[in-house]
Amino acid sequence: MMSRIAIAVPGIAVIVAAVYFGGPVFAAFALIVALAALFEFYGLAGVPRHLQWAGYATAVLAVVLAWAASPPERALLFALAAGLFLAAIAALTLPDREGITGRVALVLMGGMYIALPAGVLVLTRDLPDGAGAIVNLLVAVWVFDTASYFSGRMWGRRKIAPRTSPNKTWEGFIGGLMAGTAAVWFAGLYMDWISWWQSLVIGLALCLAAYVGDLFESMIKRDVGVKDSGKILAGHGGILDRFDSLLFASLAGYFLTTWIVL
Repeated sequence: MMSRIAIAVPGIAVIVAAVYFGGPVFAAFALIVALAALFEFYGLAGVPRHLQWAGYATAVLAVVLAWAASPPERALLFALAAGLFLAAIAALTLPDREGITGRVALVLMGGMYIALPAGVLVLTRDLPDGAGAIVNLLVAVWVFDTASYFSGRMWGRRKIAPRTSPNKTWEGFIGGLMAGTAAVWFAGLYMDWISWWQSLVIGLALCLAAYVGDLFESMIKRDVGVKDSGKILAGHGGILDRFDSLLFASLAGYFLTTWIVL
């Protein structure tokens, strides 16, 4: 627990600072997280290094173009399209073509799984009320994760996904969902750009998306037989372990915010 706290406190401070400054600072933060998460994902999936560069280049394009180009949504779509071409080029230059279809598919999966959400995070921060939208995202993910853990420890009985994540229970999920949604609703009361019912809808969607992201990464780790995606964050595991929920929640947060609020 102490090692977790020692990592969490400065980590939260860095994230808050990145959100506050926005612009190139937030984009740089998103890019570092994306590259580190991709490194861990490709290591888990066993993607050859001669193919990995295409995924890293896709992440760089996704984040940089989402921040610097206009219109940013079209620029992000271009980055993903370029990633497809880069993955094809990387595959065609490999002398060993055995199992190439599966390996290239994993490279492209890294682009959709990690590079796309990283770019969407930058799009979200650059919205007119982007800092508040990111705050909603972080509040939902952090409160949901914490409340799920303690609710599961205190009341958890019925397993929700025993084959994927044996420690997760329905009681933990419901406790986290209620607390996370309520936290976003409460935060929205202090934001003049969003109504209470919009905060409620977005909070619910963010928590649900975060849970899917958490379970998805657990499924990948169980498939390859590891407990954590990495060890860089000590008791917290790897970068992907800490940002798995945020990856999925970022997509739900951006689209719902732009559709029903802005």
